[in-house]
Amino acid sequence: MFKKTISIALASTLFTGCFSLEPKLEPLDSKVIPLEWNTQIETKNQEDLTQIKPSWEDFVQNETLKKVVDIAIKNNKDLKIALLNIQSARATYRISKADSFPTLEANGDMKNAKTINSSNGTSISHNYSANISASYEIDLFGKIQSLNESAKQSYLSTQFAANTIKVSLIAETINAWLTLATHNEQLKLSIQTVENLQKAYELTQKKFNAGVISQADVLDASASLKEAQINVISYNTMIKQDKNALELLIAQPLNGELLPKEYENCLMIVKAGISSKVLLTRPDIMEAEHNLKAKNANIGAARAAFFPSISLTANTGIASKSLSSLFDGGAQNVWSFSPNINIPIFNAGQNSANLDYTYAQRDIALNQYEKTIQTAFKEVNDALATRATINEQINKQKEVVDAVSKSYNLALRAYKVGTGSYLNLLISQRTLYSARQNLINKYQEDLTNRVSLYKTLGGNEKIE
Repeated sequence: MFKKTISIALASTLFTGCFSLEPKLEPLDSKVIPLEWNTQIETKNQEDLTQIKPSWEDFVQNETLKKVVDIAIKNNKDLKIALLNIQSARATYRISKADSFPTLEANGDMKNAKTINSSNGTSISHNYSANISASYEIDLFGKIQSLNESAKQSYLSTQFAANTIKVSLIAETINAWLTLATHNEQLKLSIQTVENLQKAYELTQKKFNAGVISQADVLDASASLKEAQINVISYNTMIKQDKNALELLIAQPLNGELLPKEYENCLMIVKAGISSKVLLTRPDIMEAEHNLKAKNANIGAARAAFFPSISLTANTGIASKSLSSLFDGGAQNVWSFSPNINIPIFNAGQNSANLDYTYAQRDIALNQYEKTIQTAFKEVNDALATRATINEQINKQKEVVDAVSKSYNLALRAYKVGTGSYLNLLISQRTLYSARQNLINKYQEDLTNRVSLYKTLGGNEKIE
C-alpha cells in the first residue's frame, strides 16, 4: 500500500545532496574595522571578557538600581514586542523548513449515484475509497535549501535584534535612573543655596535698616534669592518628568524603594581591552550579519528559478463498492504516480528582474553591515575618549569647588564685618553654585560614560 510513498521518500533522499547557487560572501575588508582603538587606556586583565562584556547583573553594583533594571526587563513593552517578533520569525522558519520534506495526506471518499440504464430503468451505486497521497519537489538546484537558509538567517537576525533592544533598554533605564539621581542632587544644592541666600538677604535687610548700605543691595539680594527659588521649582518639575520617563520604561509606578539615594560608584568600569574585533559580537552587528546572509541566500533561490523544477505526486489506496468490505479481502488496490517537470521558457524577464533585485538587496545589506560596524567603532572611540580624561576632569573640578568655596567664605566674612561689598559676595556665591553644579554633572558624566562603554561594546545579554 505504501510502495509509492516509499519511492518518493527514496527519491528525496537521493536528491538531498543538491548543490546551492548562493554566492560566497567575501571576508570583510580590513579598512572596515581597524584593529585598534584610537584611544588606548591602561587596564588590567585585558583578556578577561567579564571585564569587557559583563552581564548587567555584574555591571550594576547598586541594589536599588538592580531592582529597577530587573523590573524593566520583565515589563517593558518594546522588549516584549521584540520577543514576540522572535516567535514569529521562528514560526516562519519552521514553515519554510517543512518544504524540505514530502507532504503526506490521508483521506476517505464515498460516492452515491442514481443512474438510468439502457432499459430506461434506474440503479443506485455506492463506491467507497480510502487512500494516502504524497507529494515532493526535488530540490535539484537548491531553491528550497536557499529559501530555508534565508528564513533561518532572518530568524537569527531577529534574535540578535531582541538582544540589541535588551541592551539598549538596560542602558536607557540606567541613564534615566542616573538623571533622576542627578536632578535630586541638583535640587539639594538649590535648596541649600536658597537657605544661604535667605540668610544673606536678611543680613542685607538689617544693614539697610541700619543705614549702612543702599537699597540697591537689598534688591540685588532679593533678586538672587528669587532666582534660586525658581531653580528649586524647576528641579522639582524635572524630577517629576524623570519619574514619568522611568515609569514608562519599567511599565509600572515608581515606588519609594526604587528611588535613587546613594548612587556614586554604582556601576563597574567596563574595560575596553583587546582587539577592536570584539565589536563583531555586538548584537546589532550580528543582526546585520545574519540579515546579510539572509539576503545572500535569496540570490541562490532566484538563480534556481532559471532551472527546471521537478515534483513527484503519488496516490495509493483501496476502493470497494461496499463500506463493509473496504478493509477486507473484497477491496481493490488503486494507485497513481505523476512526475511533473516545469521548465521556464519565457516570462518577460521576470526571473532576471527578480535576480537583479536580490543582488541589490544583498548589496544594501552588505553596506548596512559595514556601516553598523563603523558606527560601533566610532561609538566606542567616543566613549574611550571621555573615559581617558573624565577622572582628571572630576579632580580638577573638585579643586575648582574648593578654591571657589574659600573665595566665597572670604567674601561672606568681609561683607559681614563691613569691609566687602555685596556685589563681590553675590559674584562669589554664583560662582560657587555653578562650580558645584558642574561637579555634580561631572559625576553623572562619569557614570553615563560607563553605561556608554557597556552598551557600545555590546553587553553580554541573551534572550531567554
